[in-house]
Amino acid sequence: MLSDLRFALRQLLKTPGFTVVALITLALGIGANTAIFSVVDAVLLRPLPYPESDRIVQIWEAPETGGRSQASGGVFMDWQDHTTQLESVAAIHMIDDNLTGEGEPVRISGAEVSADYLRVLRVNPMLGRGFLPQDDAPSGNRHVVTLSYELWQSRFQGNPNIVGRAIRLDGWSYTVIGVLAPNALVNSGVDFLIPATIRADEWKQPRNYNYICFVIGRLKPGATIRQAQEELATVKRALNASYPKFKQPWSVTIQTLHESMFGNTRPYVLTLLAAVGLVLLIACANVANLLLAKGSSRQGEIAVRVALGASAGRIVRQLLTESLLLAVIGGAAGVVLGKYAIPALVSFTGIKVGEGIEIGIDARVLGFALATTVATGLLFGIIPALSVARPDLNQHLKEGARGSTTASRKRMQSLLIVSETVLTVVLLVSAGLLLRSFIKVLDTNPGFNRENVLTFELTQPGRKAPTNGHRARFIRDILQKIEQIPGVAGAGMASSTPMSRPVGFFDDVASREDRPDTPSNFHTGFDAVAGGFFQVVGIPLRRGRLFTKADNEEKAPRVIIINNTVARRLFGDDNPLGHQLHILDATWEIVGIVDDVRQHQLDVQPRPHVYVPQVFFPWFTSIVVRTRLPPLTLAGQVRKAVQAVDPDQPIANLGTLEQSVGKTLQARRIMLTLLSVFAVAALVLACIGIYGVMAYAVAQRTREMGIRIALGAGSGQVIELVLRDGMKLVLVGLGLGVVGSLGAGLLLSSQLYRVHWADPLVLTLVAFALLAAALLACWLPARRATRVDPVIALRAE
Repeated sequence: MLSDLRFALRQLLKTPGFTVVALITLALGIGANTAIFSVVDAVLLRPLPYPESDRIVQIWEAPETGGRSQASGGVFMDWQDHTTQLESVAAIHMIDDNLTGEGEPVRISGAEVSADYLRVLRVNPMLGRGFLPQDDAPSGNRHVVTLSYELWQSRFQGNPNIVGRAIRLDGWSYTVIGVLAPNALVNSGVDFLIPATIRADEWKQPRNYNYICFVIGRLKPGATIRQAQEELATVKRALNASYPKFKQPWSVTIQTLHESMFGNTRPYVLTLLAAVGLVLLIACANVANLLLAKGSSRQGEIAVRVALGASAGRIVRQLLTESLLLAVIGGAAGVVLGKYAIPALVSFTGIKVGEGIEIGIDARVLGFALATTVATGLLFGIIPALSVARPDLNQHLKEGARGSTTASRKRMQSLLIVSETVLTVVLLVSAGLLLRSFIKVLDTNPGFNRENVLTFELTQPGRKAPTNGHRARFIRDILQKIEQIPGVAGAGMASSTPMSRPVGFFDDVASREDRPDTPSNFHTGFDAVAGGFFQVVGIPLRRGRLFTKADNEEKAPRVIIINNTVARRLFGDDNPLGHQLHILDATWEIVGIVDDVRQHQLDVQPRPHVYVPQVFFPWFTSIVVRTRLPPLTLAGQVRKAVQAVDPDQPIANLGTLEQSVGKTLQARRIMLTLLSVFAVAALVLACIGIYGVMAYAVAQRTREMGIRIALGAGSGQVIELVLRDGMKLVLVGLGLGVVGSLGAGLLLSSQLYRVHWADPLVLTLVAFALLAAALLACWLPARRATRVDPVIALRAE
């Protein structure tokens, strides 16, 4: 074996040009696959970093129309009280609080959790203790807090005596009872935990949308997801009379926590893995073609070895040793390349896999790279090895015999070129469909003016703004201060700005008061607004009026503004103005109709949406500021204006409306960019492969070309001869590739927007691009063939 390796190494060193090209090709292919697989491994294959994480599940309410919904506080209590299949159940309600008294005021993100939360995950604090049942009970001390390791380090300098110390969150004093270990929670951005106290607060206990939360649980040993789901569905049916009317047809669905966190990313990462796998196959085809060409020049050597008694198996072993050695060197280079590519890939894609989960080269990824390397070496090495293992001794041992290409070897080279072309067409069409879809998304009218709008969020402490009226006046004062800044054209407030919240974050059931038979499953989004929100964001008023200052008083009549979708679906051809709408447990008079807004993503159709004065729903605050200057240049002055109203008031998530829209396009942009890179790489590799085969074919036919030219063939005829041979293979590959791309387009159809998966424009452009590139790859060797000197060519024979 060592002698085979030494001989293989000498063979590679004898042909440095071939070796360098093959190694670069393999390193790029294996490196790209290694980098993408590291993401797949972290997102889809690796278990969550908790003990027996496969038993941790997330529980959802399941609307009858499909999908899933967070649970309300009362529903969580039902599940917790009646389950026998789950050993523990916990609720998590995400919150944002202002941390003051520890340097500059800052808004931090945390969670209200029930007492069993850390027990479900089997996480123990690094310092202090976790929550006890009495901390979460009606008579317990709710003002206790557990800090994340990251917050402990950044705001409290890792003070080892932090346990027992008091900190202020939203003006309330909380006693620190524990500090979590680094990366203890997969949920990124959770800085602190406080008790949810659902059983202590009546307003959290209804089964509607008063208090929504994520619910997780840990299955008992031997229990299954199906058993737990059937049990909770039975509980739901037994308690159905106590549920709101619209929820009575609902059920329960359960999935693993891993699936809940990463299930939505599966189509994207698997698409990228498939694409980069195709690039590796094209690279293998290229190297196989190089080895076939190299094998022709070694036919004499192989014939001598056979004549001296070497068996076909011995020859194949030697040639596979050379292929595997080439693959191992290329694979090692690919792993190094992948190691440095992974941080760039993660940074570019913005992939977040949760705390404690790292994307990088570990034993699993190395195992994948090794398996890929070996498979690659066998894949591109076996065909050339078999093709030269049984040489024609009479032909190749003749004195002066030249390397020649057998018919079978020609067929194999042709098959490889066709295969490369097919795979290239599939990648090009896939990238083309995504590009056309992306352009369509960019051209979509969002229903608002995203230019020159600064956005940020505030959290108002309950102690400083104890009533709805206090909160409304607080925002009114801030808006007035901001509007006094030079360069500000207007300011407004909403519960959320467009493109900043997931679907269903602010959602409720709406119905017409004058029609009791209105369907109870009409869901609509809602926002509370104040100031010049509609003018600042550029949402046109179509009928009626906008809110006035008088509408935003605590004792003002309840009025509401609806969008076109609500008007069309609930009122049809009737005029909605003056009608009564029931939503948010109250009745409202419709005073205005505004245009539809794509509230969540550009590629998601506008949904029903209503707007109420801020004083009636003042719990979430996002500020919008229209500027005459680049928005971020006024960020410092805006911050000072807010602190002029309240020196302890921090602002969070400062950015622009343009950036919010851009973030919703991130997944599409990432997929398009990476797939385009892979498609271009495939096209380049395919053209290199076509060029290499045609150049080799021309070199093998030097004598024939010389005779043709000597007999009077012109340059055009020689070029036509070479082009015909090369383009015939490309056309066959193009035809098969179009068929294959239809299947790929169908798989991508869920990611396309206003583009058919068999879009004729994309297919046509890809065909022209490929034919043009292939024509150039064939023309260069053809042009060289016209320069053959007949005298020199014939003399060489």
